[in-house]
Amino acid sequence: MSSLVEIALTSFVVALSGALAPGPLMVTAVRESSSNRSSKPGLLLSLGHAFAEAPVTIILVYGLLIVDKTVLPYLSLIGGAFLVATGLLAILKPSRRNLGYEGETGRRGVLTLIMLGAAVSFSNPYWTTWWVTIGAAYVSKALAIGGLGVFFFYVSHEMGDLLVLGLVSKAAANGAESIGEKGFKILVAVCNLAIMMIGVYFMLEGVRALTA
Repeated sequence: MSSLVEIALTSFVVALSGALAPGPLMVTAVRESSSNRSSKPGLLLSLGHAFAEAPVTIILVYGLLIVDKTVLPYLSLIGGAFLVATGLLAILKPSRRNLGYEGETGRRGVLTLIMLGAAVSFSNPYWTTWWVTIGAAYVSKALAIGGLGVFFFYVSHEMGDLLVLGLVSKAAANGAESIGEKGFKILVAVCNLAIMMIGVYFMLEGVRALTA
């Protein structure tokens, strides 16, 4: 039991530290929550993030995930390009507020946000690196206890992400309500630019690794 508690607690804390670090998923949560005036986007993005990590965990359990280091620069290029495109599309499309409706996320929006959470996770090369290093080590340790150990690891890890993204999303939604229309537009623009800058950084890292 003590081993299960150790795995659950450490997995939760590691997830908190990772989720609290500014990255594409957090910035996306701020942007979407501000646009929707709702804390739901953070929860839905977290759900998509969990869906992305479930198959990776299963693959690691069976020892099938082996990523050659030479592939990582290409992941950085592809992921960075995806983030830049995401930011550009968000800037170019009209906001929901301008179209005369806001707030609630509809059924189509729910699926879109879940898929976006998974896509943003896959686009982050550091996410891949984490799973083939730290994540793989955690799964190996959990496997020593059995399937229950892996279950505790996965659930605790996702709960950490859910807590952080949920709180960030709620704060962003409340902030968007209080800063006014001009402040709202500035906040969304800053988030989109941040996503694009993160994408450019990933691409530069990929180019640097390929030319080294």
